[in-house]
Amino acid sequence: MQYFSYSFDNCDDATLVAYIKKDSENADVAFEALCARYLNLISSIASKYRYCAEGYELSDFMQEGLIGLLSACKTFDEERSMSFKNYAMLCVENRFRSINRHENKRGQVPTSSIVPIDENVSQIEDINALSIQELFESKEYIKSVFSRLDSVLSDLEKKVLKLYLSGYSYKQSATALLISEKAVDNALYRIRKKLSP
Repeated sequence: MQYFSYSFDNCDDATLVAYIKKDSENADVAFEALCARYLNLISSIASKYRYCAEGYELSDFMQEGLIGLLSACKTFDEERSMSFKNYAMLCVENRFRSINRHENKRGQVPTSSIVPIDENVSQIEDINALSIQELFESKEYIKSVFSRLDSVLSDLEKKVLKLYLSGYSYKQSATALLISEKAVDNALYRIRKKLSP
């Protein structure tokens, strides 16, 4: 193994990527050589993002960066005008940005506005105690909400929202709609943007 590792250290990026893409018996050693080559660059990019995500340490970002590098190896197209090095660093940085976006979305609801459910239970009126006028107004309000949803959301967003409100996970929604989990996540993000005041 060390003989291959030594010879792979002298290979150019394109050769190493070809071994990885073919998933040959030397793919692991080829990836190790690429990792050694790009570790410092990944580390410098990771250091910019390590304080952006709560609970992530530099080592976590390094791991994510290596996943980004592997993804770059699998998806790199030599016919593009971009060099592998630039493409790989773009993939790594996009992975870090994705983590950062996810963390920002997670923190959008201020903790001061979160109220335990049991505090509000006593304030809920009995449905039987509502007058006919109040019931009518409630139905009219619900109609207006659905009308707004219908005019603002795309067909895909409506389907995603329906599944989300029914308790489906991202994976279950993606399977039901024959789309990726990322597409589900993006649709929910757009829905939140469109419906926010």
